[in-house]
Amino acid sequence: MPYVGVGAQKASTNLTGGPMMKAYAFVLAFFLLGLGVLALGKHHSGRRFNQYSKVSIDDIHETDAKTIQDNIKSENIKKYLRIFTQEPHIAGTDANKKVAYAIASAWTEAGLEDVHTLPYEVLLSYPDFENPNSVVIQNSAGKEIFRSKGVSPVIIPDEQSGKYAGHQWLAYGGNGTVSADVVYINRGNANDFKNLKLMGVDVKGKIALMRYGHGFRGDKVYKAQQAGAIGAILFSDTSDVAQDGVDSEHVYPKTIWMPNEGVQRGSLMHGDGDPLSPFYPSKKELFKGRTIEEAKDDGTLPSIPVLPVSYTTALQLLKRMSGRAVPSDWQGFVGGNLTYKLGPGFVNGEKLTINVHSELKTKRIRNVIGYIRGAEEPDRYIMLGNHFDAWVYGSIDPNSGTAVLAEVARAMMQTINETSWRPARTIVFNAWDAEEFGLIGSTEFVEEFVDVLQKRAVVYINMDCIQGNASLHVDTVPTLEHIAIEAAKHVPNPSKRERSRGRNTVYDTWMKVFPEKKAGRPKIRVPGGGSDHAPFLNFAGVPVINFNYKNYTTFDTYPLYHSMYETPFTNIHLMDTEDLAVHRAIGQYWAELAKTFADEVVLPMNTTNLASVMIKSYLPQLKASISGINVSRIDFESIRTQYALLSKSSQDLLVMSKKFQETMQFTFHSFSQNPYDAKHVNAVNERLISTERCFINPRGVSKHNPSARHVLFSVSDSDSYSNSLMAGIQNAIHSYETSPSKKNLREIINQISTVQYSVICVVNTLRDVI
Repeated sequence: MPYVGVGAQKASTNLTGGPMMKAYAFVLAFFLLGLGVLALGKHHSGRRFNQYSKVSIDDIHETDAKTIQDNIKSENIKKYLRIFTQEPHIAGTDANKKVAYAIASAWTEAGLEDVHTLPYEVLLSYPDFENPNSVVIQNSAGKEIFRSKGVSPVIIPDEQSGKYAGHQWLAYGGNGTVSADVVYINRGNANDFKNLKLMGVDVKGKIALMRYGHGFRGDKVYKAQQAGAIGAILFSDTSDVAQDGVDSEHVYPKTIWMPNEGVQRGSLMHGDGDPLSPFYPSKKELFKGRTIEEAKDDGTLPSIPVLPVSYTTALQLLKRMSGRAVPSDWQGFVGGNLTYKLGPGFVNGEKLTINVHSELKTKRIRNVIGYIRGAEEPDRYIMLGNHFDAWVYGSIDPNSGTAVLAEVARAMMQTINETSWRPARTIVFNAWDAEEFGLIGSTEFVEEFVDVLQKRAVVYINMDCIQGNASLHVDTVPTLEHIAIEAAKHVPNPSKRERSRGRNTVYDTWMKVFPEKKAGRPKIRVPGGGSDHAPFLNFAGVPVINFNYKNYTTFDTYPLYHSMYETPFTNIHLMDTEDLAVHRAIGQYWAELAKTFADEVVLPMNTTNLASVMIKSYLPQLKASISGINVSRIDFESIRTQYALLSKSSQDLLVMSKKFQETMQFTFHSFSQNPYDAKHVNAVNERLISTERCFINPRGVSKHNPSARHVLFSVSDSDSYSNSLMAGIQNAIHSYETSPSKKNLREIINQISTVQYSVICVVNTLRDVI
């Protein structure tokens, strides 16, 4: 059973009603009277304990949790998966509207309360489906010698017959045709552009050719445009998506590897939310604070044409490239033994043209919301979420998660209807729209309800999609690491092979596949961007858990990512072949986390771990960063002094957290003696909920992303998929290194002080009095 708060203390479930009141009354009366017989009254649905049984708090928690887990069924997940993936459903289309209402129908049928939609009017992007994008190569005489089709072929007609499903495109790319020499820039990250310049190759006026992976595609295009590129091409290298070879026996539909003409679709927006309404929800009746031209001018939207191509099309470019051979770490596997070249341009005077047909449109999107009202604290929210819009069919991303969430809702309501259990706190189910375009649905929701969320939301638990079948993988904040680990110990292992090797729980395999050996626990990362947890953490300061299943060899993503081949065949016959056992285990873990947060008396949040991680990990990383700054001895001393003050405040946090841990334990034990007195529990929980909010800087920490306000964990300016510890400090260091000045030096010190202020805020929050 998950423990309460900090330390290894065990906890209860409901606060003052239902099973918990019965358990407390039973245990207390048994102790006082010395009797083994006590008849107890009815609770909630009227179920009674066996009056001759000795019942513990842990027994009740485990019984209810196991009942919910047992009620989660693979056959129902499979049913939902097929319902939600019948046709391509891009955000803003009628097809996606149908999916939204199919989700609402499933949740309503399950019994969730007040299932409704929340609409927003947002700027989206679409291709010309009648006129596919293309890459064209002409010889020196101007004769066309190659033209890409711009459409991926249907391979399984029963699941891929939707009109325009194969169209290859990227959202928000500029509309137009450009012809120029091509330059290869590896992964398109900051170091790649820096190294290309050192190698004497200029991007200005060229078409940038870049590999997917190791960063967000929008950041790659943003850097290319900043460097002067007039167009860009992105491709999936076979070293990432076809590692066993490209012949028919080694790719889809025989395996999970990308077939020859498959491409990754996606968004290029540099930021989150509706690009025309930063900071505010994009409601029909509200004014748009930014124009399209302004969004392009500040780099939020690209202005150059961009398209994705298959590795088969990429080979036509790479084998013609002129110039010097690329560095060894830039070399991929397209073409087998082909040596990649930098360019610029092709041999024999051949020319490259790209044709991109795209259009920006304001469209209505809709989130779907439903909930299970809490029996004791209905105004405390345990929020579960997944998005439902897809680039094509979306059976992996995102509708593997959508199907699982629908089944979690159904299983919880079945448990409520058949037993005495009801969550103490409200569990809110959220289905987000337009995530693929830039976390738009969830960002608009957080912007609309940020004040309510900061007062009432306990945690947001996100599961975007199931990316593999090897192991659980979790990103979360330090205060929740222990509960993410503990919950995994209570979920049966979905793999027969793993169980035969003695690894009986999800935790056992997680520890084996992704170990953090020095810490003696599974590896847990700080949440980055790329999914709907980001606005909750980075804008509102709501602590998050973001989890899924992954494979070890394709950790960064999965080979068929955002392709038209994400249909139920892939889930059932290639990825999760033991009757969707992994999908079921994901649902069980999701439910275990939700129930734990909903029912624990003292919220399972560990500020002691936050202080320890600050001291042992974050501060040493910061020290290394500031030690590399090229400043005078006097100026460095100013930085070092502020760093020392931050370090002192972090030590104060550790001391206060340990003291507060004692308060948490005393409060729980006092509550177990008198469960009708909840005021002391509420006081402790109020402080726990408030700690993460301390790290929100209303002025933000990023010039490019209005949603980035968390001074510890906000998304990196250079990579929207990863996190950047203390991003405000790192951005200030970068600004100083780019343009050394007293003003930029002071900003480094100011940003260190801002983090220190947030740490002091947590210390003061945990105190009984100011």
